[in-house]
Amino acid sequence: MAFVTPPPAQAPGLARPHVDCTTSYLWPIVDSVVTAYQLAGVAYVATLDDSRFRRYPISRGADMALGAGFAAAFAGSAIYGYVSASRCRRIRSGPPGADYVPGISRVEGVEEPNPVPVPVSVPVPVPVPVTEAPFSRHHSQF
Repeated sequence: MAFVTPPPAQAPGLARPHVDCTTSYLWPIVDSVVTAYQLAGVAYVATLDDSRFRRYPISRGADMALGAGFAAAFAGSAIYGYVSASRCRRIRSGPPGADYVPGISRVEGVEEPNPVPVPVSVPVPVPVPVTEAPFSRHHSQF
C-alpha cells in the first residue's frame, strides 16, 4: 500500500490521461509473492514438532500466527494495489464508447489474451473391404 498511488475519486466522464496515479502491477505482484512466501512458511512450521521450538523465543503457534498475520497484511496490500492500478488505468483511458460490448469489443491499451484454438474436425477414413489379400495366389510359403 505504500508504493501505490491510488487515483482520485472520479465522476463518470472523459478520460484524464494526466492523472497522477500508479498504473503498474509491479508492487501488487511483489506483495503477492511475499504473501505466498509467508503462507509457505506457515505450512512448513505446521509440519514441525514442538520440540524444535524449545530454544526459540516464540512458540510454534505464535510463529504460525505471526506468519498468517503477515500473509494477511501482504494479501490485503496486493488486493489494494491491483484494484488501485486497475482503477487508475480505467480513469486514464476514459469510459468505453456507446458501441462497446463487454467481452467482445476491443479496448485501446488493453492486451487481449491469445484466443483458444478451435479444434478442426478431421474426416475419418472409411475402411475399404478387401476380398482377398494381395499376392496371396502367387506367394508360396516355406
